[in-house]
Amino acid sequence: MRFLSFAALRERWRNALATRRVPGTSTEHTTPLQREIRERLGVLPNFFRAAAATPGVAEQLWMQAKAAYLDNPLPSRFKERLFVHLSRFCEVRYSVVRHVGFLLGKGYPAGDASAGHETIEQVLELLNRPLPSASRLEAVFARLEGYPEPKGIPAPRSRDEEDLFDALTVMFVVPARSTQARAAVQCALGDESFEYLMVLLGFIRHTHHWTETHPDLEYETDMIMLMAQHQELARRLLDTADSEWAHAGDAVREALTGQLQVLNTELQHRTRNLLSVIRVLFDRTLSKHNTLDSFAEVFASRLDAINRVQIYLSRLVQGDKVTFDVLLRNELAAHALSLQQITLEGPEGIRLRSSTLQTFALALHELVVNAVKYGALSCPTAQLLVSWEVERAEGQPPMLHLQWEETGVRVLADDNSRPGYGRELIERALPYQLKAKTHYELQPEGVRCSISVPVLE
Repeated sequence: MRFLSFAALRERWRNALATRRVPGTSTEHTTPLQREIRERLGVLPNFFRAAAATPGVAEQLWMQAKAAYLDNPLPSRFKERLFVHLSRFCEVRYSVVRHVGFLLGKGYPAGDASAGHETIEQVLELLNRPLPSASRLEAVFARLEGYPEPKGIPAPRSRDEEDLFDALTVMFVVPARSTQARAAVQCALGDESFEYLMVLLGFIRHTHHWTETHPDLEYETDMIMLMAQHQELARRLLDTADSEWAHAGDAVREALTGQLQVLNTELQHRTRNLLSVIRVLFDRTLSKHNTLDSFAEVFASRLDAINRVQIYLSRLVQGDKVTFDVLLRNELAAHALSLQQITLEGPEGIRLRSSTLQTFALALHELVVNAVKYGALSCPTAQLLVSWEVERAEGQPPMLHLQWEETGVRVLADDNSRPGYGRELIERALPYQLKAKTHYELQPEGVRCSISVPVLE
């Protein structure tokens, strides 16, 4: 649909007043279906008038509108605001004009007469929302993914609504590149609201396709009259040179590309750190094994421990962190250990710092391997107790205190002149790399080890 100048709007307004014909309000020559539509929406949009020429089409469009949009249990004001926000990105301006009308009281928002309406200023604020940048998207996804439990549909004009609209913009404009956006929205809303929202998005896309394939759709006179009185509103709705639809896809793609660059930089940093860990691991393992077979077995086992952490990280949604209890249980499970000889005592959900993860995971791996080969898990009558707690002191980062205690083991003499890699890792690497406090000793009945390391809130 071509752009209407402000003068053209005023001319159409004068013609409408002269003929006293306001499309969407007259009851003459209407069908029962059209009367039903007017009763539900408060007006009879030309969207359904245009379809009436072909038998059955208007009925099908109305059934879709009721199922996916009007009777969708999401809040009415939210549905209408989202419809307006996403309709900004459609080249044909009919949808954004009509749904702005609903928000402004020219009809009922989402077919709900009790939903109330918004002011011109509030609608202009919605129409003027900028496209999300790469840095903003990163923060948006982190906030949406950071809710401890689903929050449901946010209030109008709240930051939560802005975050949700930004994520939904990505899903709507560039759906093929919206994996993270979908995960973030589902995390924030919960499964039920997420699925209803996907139904609504599908209907909005369908509506845009219909208007794009029917570009001769005329604006209703109530909206022509409204825009003729509000030049700024008309400019934002109709001036395609000023509207963002023409470059919305490119702009969001550029934002996503920028975000991917940020993620790639972080990935490169983590890869360099991982390679450094593997190089040190190789050198230390090689220095303590004289045969290729023994070296290969131990080195492969340690690489497997690193790989388990990487697999765990790859399955996390952005913003999540590895937790200590899951890390410990995964390491025990990797060695097919039953818990009959093992007692685990401590709270769940203690989040570990990403920078400490690999080294800490290797320390746990070495403790488990040593217990399997020589310690409590090598002897059916021995026992292993692993307990942990978090200390929170004012002005200090929270500290995880871990106690590893084996009992019932006959231990060989402790050779302190050449400690193994695991003990070296715990006594030297953890304090140096993680600012941990550690103590490791061989007692008459087995290993006793304590580790205190900073963790996240």
